[in-house]
Amino acid sequence: MIHSHKAHYFCMFALVALPFQWANSQSIDNQAQVLDDMVISASRFKQTPFETSASVDLITRSGIQDGQAQNNISESLSRVPGIQAVNRQNYAQDLMISIRGFGANSAFGARGIKVIVDGIPATMPDGQSQLSHIDLNSTERIEVLRGPFSVLYGNSAGGVMSIFSEKGEAGNQITPYISYGSFNTIKEGTKASGDNGSVNYLLDLSNLKTDGSRTHSDASRDNENAKLIFGLNSDTQISLIGNRVNLAASDPLGLTSAQLVTTPQGAGTNAESWNTRKTVTQLQGGVELVQRMNSDSSLKIVGYTGTRNQFQYQAATSSATPYVNGAISLDRSYYGFDTQYQLKSNIGDTPVRFALGLNYGNDADHSMGYCNTYGSLVNCTGKTTSVNTDAAYMANNFDQYVQIQFDPTDRINVTTGLRHTNTQLKGSDNLNSWTPTSKNYDQFMPMGSISYLINPLNRVYASIGIGYDTPTLNQIKYGCGNVSCSTTSSNPNMLNAATTTQYEIGWKSIVPEIGNFNAALFTASSNNEIVALNNISGKTVYQNANATARTGFELFAHLDLPYRFYSNLSYTYTMAQVTQDYNSAVSGLISAGSNIPGVPVNKFFGELAWKLPADKFNLGAEILGVSNMFASDNNNSLNSNSSGYVIANVRAFAKQSWNQWKFTEFARVNNVFDVYYVGSVIINQTNSQYFEPAPGRNWIIGTNATYQF
Repeated sequence: MIHSHKAHYFCMFALVALPFQWANSQSIDNQAQVLDDMVISASRFKQTPFETSASVDLITRSGIQDGQAQNNISESLSRVPGIQAVNRQNYAQDLMISIRGFGANSAFGARGIKVIVDGIPATMPDGQSQLSHIDLNSTERIEVLRGPFSVLYGNSAGGVMSIFSEKGEAGNQITPYISYGSFNTIKEGTKASGDNGSVNYLLDLSNLKTDGSRTHSDASRDNENAKLIFGLNSDTQISLIGNRVNLAASDPLGLTSAQLVTTPQGAGTNAESWNTRKTVTQLQGGVELVQRMNSDSSLKIVGYTGTRNQFQYQAATSSATPYVNGAISLDRSYYGFDTQYQLKSNIGDTPVRFALGLNYGNDADHSMGYCNTYGSLVNCTGKTTSVNTDAAYMANNFDQYVQIQFDPTDRINVTTGLRHTNTQLKGSDNLNSWTPTSKNYDQFMPMGSISYLINPLNRVYASIGIGYDTPTLNQIKYGCGNVSCSTTSSNPNMLNAATTTQYEIGWKSIVPEIGNFNAALFTASSNNEIVALNNISGKTVYQNANATARTGFELFAHLDLPYRFYSNLSYTYTMAQVTQDYNSAVSGLISAGSNIPGVPVNKFFGELAWKLPADKFNLGAEILGVSNMFASDNNNSLNSNSSGYVIANVRAFAKQSWNQWKFTEFARVNNVFDVYYVGSVIINQTNSQYFEPAPGRNWIIGTNATYQF
């Protein structure tokens, strides 16, 4: 189903991935809870979710793939408490993702959270993340870590999302798959995997095409993902991983409140006439070595490198031409490594576990701005070239961390850790029109937690951590002088990093033959949060605000009900607010008590499903409810307040086997009652084009067939 010529990309570099995935984590999908499932993202040690002093949830392969389109990671994340992941219905922009309100005010992509895919960071040293290369058709599980533990992952870790690819099963198997749905959306691909005892491999090639739910929102995306794992001996394992994404998408832009009424599924102002669009190509590879020194110690080394090239055409707000810097290219190269040593020992009669690590990352960006007239490059006024700006930006980090876990008694578990991070940001102009600028950011980030086992089925815990967020390279590009702001020179007065103190208390409970329950209270106070100062010609100048805070609680329950029914329920309350006044040129005075845009106060997910053994047939219904969220810092309710919504989805899937074949079919209907709602918002959009409407009722069907040989 995938054209064979694409396979040659995988001969260009060695591939692979994660070694000893110490086991599956606690699942919040339609699988019954298994008490000895393991997680590693919180403590970095092999540990059951019940034992961890952190809010960590996992979506297993069933929750990612069964009954899902597998087009966007937001499909799988809606059930996780504490995380807000919405599909913008715009492949020219990454998904809008935030964890406990961190990352919600990102202008594009994801920032404020750490994303790691098969051990390779999708988050650059400056804190900006890209998600388009995540291949859901070959994803084994997704771990979502929230709260103070996340600060041990370094800069921009308001939360951590770790994605793990599948490992091949014994023998060899090939799986072609295809799905088709509303808006002429078709995805087709082929996955091959296997394990012969000494070598484990995975190769997945897919193509997605869609006309999009809105005018001017068509897209095409190729994903290629490969992993190879082999052992040199019983104590040494090497993993190679590589992936590539090639994306071309039209950009429908956002809508104003008036356009929501007149053309709710239309394109934004000038999107069609200026042919707004984006292309992305990303290629990366990595290698991981795991060496077991003895039964009590091991060493893991991960190295990676990659490139990302993108070109984007934007729309002018008036008919004046040319639009200076109306087309932007970004050529990125990045590399890094992470080294971690683990040791199990004893201090007296107390067992102790140590994790010590070094982390380095380097990101070099070449950014160019062009003059654009109705979607075509033209010579700039007074110039003989379309190039208007040509600049180089760089971000790197060098971190050291230590994490210690010990059990003073049979009921008490203590974890403490410290990470030191040094991040450097630089900008220089290849046209010599502004002075090069740079800044070093240095921070110690401590974390501590304690948990108490009330009885074998109930545990309570408390934790605290101090983290920080540097500005991204995009946020340092433009600056303000004493009189006005400039979009042609780098920021001469680099922004400060935001610092955040997080607290969390939680309770975890297992009820035999019924299910499990988790609850957590959290609060986080930030200083110097990075917010918008001004918008000029579609370019944003940033500043440091004063104090902000995020407070709330999360609830999750998995219930095994009679007659083969089961249910998953999650609820999140998040109050994210400014706690000290600051001024913004674009929004005026932002008063204490104003809501941080992009963060809904309430989010609820409920699922009720029925299944036959081995999921031979599974039928389920879902409800997702999200309260309103603001799109501008000043919370102007007339222009930037999106209404809350409640939608219902239904899905079914079936599985069969025959000789060496396994078959799966699925069908899904989203927004069953055809509710009209705004799915996401564009924060502080210059022309009040804040709103990105979600589609009405839509459907998708699909099938795959696996042959084992």
